[in-house]
Amino acid sequence: MKIITIEEHYQSANVSKKMDEINATANPEQKQTNKAGLEMAKNFLSSDDIEDVGERRIKFMDEAGIDMQVIAYGNGNPQTLTDAKAAIALCQEANDELASMIRKNPTRFAGFASLPVADPMAAAAELERAVKVHGFKGAMLAGTFEGKFFDDPQFLPIFAKAEELNVPIYMHPSIIAKEISDYYFSSTEWSPMLTATFASAGYGWHMDVGIHVIRLILSGMFDKLPNLKIISGHWGEFVPYFLERMDETMLPSMTGLKRNISDYYRNHVYITPSGLFSVPQLQFAIAEMGADHVIYSGDYPYLIDTRSREFLETAPISDEDREKIAHLNVEKLLGLDE
Repeated sequence: MKIITIEEHYQSANVSKKMDEINATANPEQKQTNKAGLEMAKNFLSSDDIEDVGERRIKFMDEAGIDMQVIAYGNGNPQTLTDAKAAIALCQEANDELASMIRKNPTRFAGFASLPVADPMAAAAELERAVKVHGFKGAMLAGTFEGKFFDDPQFLPIFAKAEELNVPIYMHPSIIAKEISDYYFSSTEWSPMLTATFASAGYGWHMDVGIHVIRLILSGMFDKLPNLKIISGHWGEFVPYFLERMDETMLPSMTGLKRNISDYYRNHVYITPSGLFSVPQLQFAIAEMGADHVIYSGDYPYLIDTRSREFLETAPISDEDREKIAHLNVEKLLGLDE
C-alpha cells in the first residue's frame, strides 16, 4: 500500500536569516508574539530536521513506511510579512528553494506554495507561478493576516486562482492574536511556556483555524467558487464534531447561503490527522465526512512518529477506505496520479 502524507514542513535557513533581520525591526507586540512562537516551536523540532529535504527526511520516511511527502513551509513563513515587496521576494525564494530540493527526489516529494498575502494579486500570481513553473500542488495559508481572516473580500483573488488552477488551499494554524491569547489562554499561575503552548499547538490555534474554515463557508466563498477545495488538518480542527449543531442553528434563511453548513464542509473540505494517530478520531472522521474526504498526514518534523504505516495498516477500517486515505484521495485531489 502506497502512503502519501501532506502536512509536512520545511524551513529555509536563508529565508529564516532574512526573516530574523526583518523581525528585528518589528513592533514590540509582534516581537513578543514571534518570540513566544519560536520558543514553543523549539520544543518540537530541530533545525536539522526541518531544513533538510533530502537524506535525513528520506531516512525517516523509509522507517515510517511513507512513500511521498507533500511539503509546505513551517514556522517563520514569509507569508506573514506585512511589507508586500519583502513578502513577494521571500515567498518566491522559499518556493524556488523547495522546488529545487523536490527536483532531486521527485518521486518522494511534492510541494505547496508560500504566498505573499500582503498583496493578494501578487499572491495569486505566485500561486500560478509555483503551480505552472514548479509543479506545486496547491498552497498553504497559515493563521490570519494583520487581524483579518482570509474570508475578507480582499483575499478572494487567491482562492479564485486556486479554483482556476484546480489546486487546493491548506488552511494551517499559526500564532493567534495576543488579545485572544491573553483572554482565553493565559494565567498568572502558569509559566509563559505553558501559556504559549496552550494558546497554540495545545489547543488555541486549532480552534482559530477551525473557525477560519467556518468563516470561509459563511462568507459565501463556495457559492462564488463552486469548485474550490480546502484542506484542514488535525481531524478538521474540531469542526466535524459540530456540523449538525451548526446546521440546526445557522440555517440558510439566516446565513443567506444556498445550502447547510455541513453540505459545504463535506463537499469542499478534506481533513487530515496531522500525526494524531487515534483510532476513534479516524473512525469518526470516516463516519462524519466519508472516506473520500479523509487524507493522510504526519506533521513532520513537528511530530516524528515512525508508526505512520503501522497505524493505517492496522486500523479497524475497510481495505477500500484504507487505500483511499493512504493515497487514492490525495492522488486524485492533487493530480499526483497524472
